[in-house]
Amino acid sequence: MEFNKIIINNKANIMPYVFVTSYIPNDKVEQAAKIHLDTIQEFRKKIRGLSKEIIPNAVIARKDCMEITGVHDIKEGKLGEFLKLQSEVMTNYLKVPGYRFVTEVRFKVTEALAMLGMKAIEPE
Repeated sequence: MEFNKIIINNKANIMPYVFVTSYIPNDKVEQAAKIHLDTIQEFRKKIRGLSKEIIPNAVIARKDCMEITGVHDIKEGKLGEFLKLQSEVMTNYLKVPGYRFVTEVRFKVTEALAMLGMKAIEPE
């Protein structure tokens, strides 16, 4: 199956969600917050035509880190461009010792089923 090409090139009529979760050591939160404040406005300007920010940043304090998750609803055909810009901004945070992040592309169930040649059942 050419599934990876579909995801990378976003040639299908898909508009996936992108989840970005960051893990910041508790003693490095201030350093990461400064980077966030320095970069967020410019990043939001660049992605304005590419996605809708569903969850700007949801924060939870963990025992050993702050966990922050943001979710974007990507516009059709814009996945590759969005991921490129997202990666560029995230590299700024790699200056913070112990900082980690994970980027996940998740499909709406209707899109995932369509990739399998199926159609979702609409709620009554």
